[in-house]
Amino acid sequence: MASKRRSQVERIIEVLEKHKECNLNVLRRETGLNYYTLVKLLEELIEKGLVVEKRLGRLRLFRIVENRRRS
Repeated sequence: MASKRRSQVERIIEVLEKHKECNLNVLRRETGLNYYTLVKLLEELIEKGLVVEKRLGRLRLFRIVENRRRS
C-alpha cells in the first residue's frame, strides 16, 4: 500500500514540476487521481513543506516549494 501512495505522490510532483503551478482540475486530469485522494495528498505535501497553495477566490493553485530537499 505504501508503494501505491508513493506512486500517487510522485505523479503529483511530476505534474507540478511540469506546469510549475496548477489548479486541482489540471492535477486531477493529469494524475488520474480522484478529487478526495488528490486533496488529501496535497494537504500532506503542504504540511511537509514541499508544496504551497495559493487561493485566488475559489481557485486553488499549487506549486512546489523552491529549494526543497527530497528524502
